[in-house]
Amino acid sequence: MSAAVHTEPPAAAVAADAHWAAKMARLRARKAAEVPLYLWQDQQLRDRFEEALRAARTARQFADADKSNRALAKEADEAEAALKEARATYEADCEVLLFRALPGDAFTALIKQHPPTEEQAEAGSDWNEDTFPAALISAASVDGMSEEDAAELLAEWGMADRVELFQAALAAQQAKRSDWGKGSGPTRS
Repeated sequence: MSAAVHTEPPAAAVAADAHWAAKMARLRARKAAEVPLYLWQDQQLRDRFEEALRAARTARQFADADKSNRALAKEADEAEAALKEARATYEADCEVLLFRALPGDAFTALIKQHPPTEEQAEAGSDWNEDTFPAALISAASVDGMSEEDAAELLAEWGMADRVELFQAALAAQQAKRSDWGKGSGPTRS
């Protein structure tokens, strides 16, 4: 990969937007997209946390709808305390893996390093399904997971967890953080 070359913008661009240099500095400073993958040992803890979350939200909605009702306010406070406890237990049981978008053409280069077999290509695959997932997981891992560790997890985990691991690394490469301004973005003055 070649190093990025920073050139001065055309004079017309500077004249049209006096803040061009500041805008470019903000664009250059943007962090790459990141996607977390949450892994739990105990599904029941996760279920209890999600139930506590729903209960706390519901109780708070009722309390907010009738602010003079002290019983509802007490129930909401108790539900939020239960949620706090459930969250602490839940987070202690959770491992988080973080994946980041690869810079520039690194993703394309990685695909080229792992071309599909003839059979995989005929089935429509863009990469080697046996080697690319571990390579991508390792390359995108913020935690520093090696390709060997990724391959080990992919070989030992059940299908759903393997898919989630690969999909998290792939999702970081496909995360969209832009909009073409079709009425949903900020207006320009």
